[in-house]
Amino acid sequence: MKYRVVSSEEAGQIDRYTMETEGKDGKILMKKAGSSVADTVFELCQTQHIARCQIFCGKGNNGGDGAVAARELHLKGISVDVFMTAKPDAYTGDAAWHVKKMLQTGIKPHVITDANNLKDYLTTDSVWVDALLGTGLRSAVRGITLSFLKILHDKHRNQPVVAVDLPSGLDGTNGHPLGPVLQADTTVTMGFYKAGLFLHEGKFLSGDILLTDLGYSEKAMEYADPTFLCTDTVIRSMMLPVRGTDHKYSRGQAVCIGGHGEMPGAITLAALSALRAGAGMVRALIPKGVSQVIHNQAPEILCHSGQREYVSVDDLPLWETLKARTKAVLIGPGLGRHKETEHFVRNILKELDIPAVLDADALNSIHLNDLRLTDAPLILTPHAGEFLRLTTIPEETLQSDPVNTLRNAAQKSGKIIHLKGSTSMSAFPDGKIFIHPYNSPGMATAGSGDVLGGIITSLLAQGFSPEAATLCGSHFHGLAGIKAAQMNGCRGMIAGDLIYSLPEVMKDYETIE
Repeated sequence: MKYRVVSSEEAGQIDRYTMETEGKDGKILMKKAGSSVADTVFELCQTQHIARCQIFCGKGNNGGDGAVAARELHLKGISVDVFMTAKPDAYTGDAAWHVKKMLQTGIKPHVITDANNLKDYLTTDSVWVDALLGTGLRSAVRGITLSFLKILHDKHRNQPVVAVDLPSGLDGTNGHPLGPVLQADTTVTMGFYKAGLFLHEGKFLSGDILLTDLGYSEKAMEYADPTFLCTDTVIRSMMLPVRGTDHKYSRGQAVCIGGHGEMPGAITLAALSALRAGAGMVRALIPKGVSQVIHNQAPEILCHSGQREYVSVDDLPLWETLKARTKAVLIGPGLGRHKETEHFVRNILKELDIPAVLDADALNSIHLNDLRLTDAPLILTPHAGEFLRLTTIPEETLQSDPVNTLRNAAQKSGKIIHLKGSTSMSAFPDGKIFIHPYNSPGMATAGSGDVLGGIITSLLAQGFSPEAATLCGSHFHGLAGIKAAQMNGCRGMIAGDLIYSLPEVMKDYETIE
């Protein structure tokens, strides 16, 4: 359960079931939540030698968590200032109970009815705790809370910020801001991860994310669709060992199909990454004029050139000679958009009986219905534009609920879809979604997707299941991006840097038997 990710709506459904059906005491849940915030803040105060904490409480349950944290920190000897957007007697339910407990410790909160008055109290030598808004937010921030957030945003200097459950104003489902959001250094999230912490702007506004276990049951979690964080533990459970008796064919032959006269680099990056990811043999089916570019980079890659400057149906016999020993095929990098190339892709799909990765122009060569041409395992690796074209889904639908939009597309197509982006997601036909939290902004450079396609194809050729190849390949791709950025910086990174970082990343997951 510790890897589960939910939407804002699902979080509410799980809470209601837990308290109304299972009979869990909401005051106890709130006490656990607020105490975990207090523990985080207390440790921060100790390590950074800060003696003061300022807590900003909204009127709802998020503010109740803040009241618990205030009481706990006060009892630990931290000087606490509490600022509320409503009077203490305006709180209801579990939050009201904990506000009362806070008052009993002697804390006298400042009730702010004019946000401008907040400016006089803010200090730079304090930890700020953002407990204004949580997952209940469904529309644009307004009223006194909007004014609070504007002032906090403007007056923030070096104060460490700890957010309760979500940074206030962030949409917990899609990660888009619904108002000014105070960027957190740490977000203490309750019970399960919220999708918005990892998506779009939320990824950069949430800081380090700490998960607090509130003891939700597996039955309660059935109110959420199966969405998970792709963690290191998940990946290690899927890894296959390197066998001491392996030879180049038992390690698998991968074929990469793509390239054209004006774009030889994409297929070169894909084939080289397939080689570096461990395939025993990598071959490239390419148009004429591309082989020299590939050989300049890696003489180990075997090139099979067609007769034209683009791949066409005339190259189908060439594919026939290669497929007998091929364990996986990548189609698309630098392929181009000639009509004959589209026919080539569709003809391969009709007779395909091995796992395949479709990327780039292979995706632009087909329609969703074409995926029914084959029962072979297919992994589609579109970026958002390719995904929208392929599915004809409106962009606003993808933006408002990216997780469920992707889930529905994978279920409808019956194929694996890995949606590339600042946070990538892998969706499976059984409804499962995995969010990939590890990557670098430096990966936003031409050719990164070609490298990913090569890695996944390589893992398929080595015998990884399509599910494992997708998740492991994406994980290694992201970690290679982080390592490359550490060496070259985000601006200085190029896609080739991912390939050279890849072996160092993968060797940490390697066992030999």
